[in-house]
Formats: sequence, structure tokens, C-alpha cells
Amino acid sequence: MNREIARVRRIVAATVVVAFFLATTGIAEAQSAADENSTPSASAAEGRANDTTATGLMDGELLAEGRGTGGQLGAGLGVGVLTGLIGTGIGYFVIGPDELSAEALQRAEGRSADYQLGLKTGYERKTKSRKRNAFLAGGLLGTAAWVAIFVAANGE
Repeated sequence: MNREIARVRRIVAATVVVAFFLATTGIAEAQSAADENSTPSASAAEGRANDTTATGLMDGELLAEGRGTGGQLGAGLGVGVLTGLIGTGIGYFVIGPDELSAEALQRAEGRSADYQLGLKTGYERKTKSRKRNAFLAGGLLGTAAWVAIFVAANGE
């Protein structure tokens, strides 16, 4: 019985460590990307000459960095507690991107179709990624909390 409890405790500890690692690396990546790209890609005059898909993609990702995740960490935490890893996995794959913000639409106005496509693609890709990572971190923490509660309740 003691071996089983020790084994479950190791699993809980590993789950908490992995969830913490995923949450902190996502935050660190977001901060480093924001630091590297603290200004828009080009001025208005230079931007017209640089209306490529790659520039739009980069600008879209940069705009998405400033957006919140819409409470996905809390949602993942709740789903993790209630449904465990299965619900967390399902929720991870169901989450979609945000719609373009007003700032992104304004930036795309008057630009080439290639730039607009890149901006939309980059923005949607980055918002989806950020929301999924927040949900996954919350789901793993919620699952770890459920397992910890379960172990504590059955350990006595």
C-alpha cells in the first residue's frame, strides 16, 4: 500500500512540474517575442513597399502577442479538475483563434492582399496557440489538483 501511495505521489509531482514548466515557458516565449519586436515592422511609407505575406505574418503575430487568452487558463483548470486529461485533450483541440482585432483591421486597411492574408494568418495562428497553451497549462494543473485531492482522500 505504501508503495502505491509513493508511486501516485511521484505521478502527481511529475504532473505539477510538467504543467508548471509548460506555463512558464509559454510566458517566457511571449515576453521574449514582445521584447524583440517592440515596434511595428515598418513606418507607413516603408510599409507600402514591404507589403509581403511574410511581413503581414510577422505583424499579425506581433499584434496577437498583446491579446489576452480570454480566461483559457481558468477554463482549463476547471475542465482538468472535472474531467482530467481526457477533457483537457478534447478542449485543447476544440479551441480556435480569435477574430481580428480593430487594430489589426486598421493596420491591414489599404495594404496589399498578400500582406492582409499574412496578417490574418499570423494573428489567428498566434491567438490560437496562446489560447491552447493557456488551456493546456490550466488543464494539467487541474488534473494534478484532482489527483492530489484523490490521493489525500484515499490515503487516510
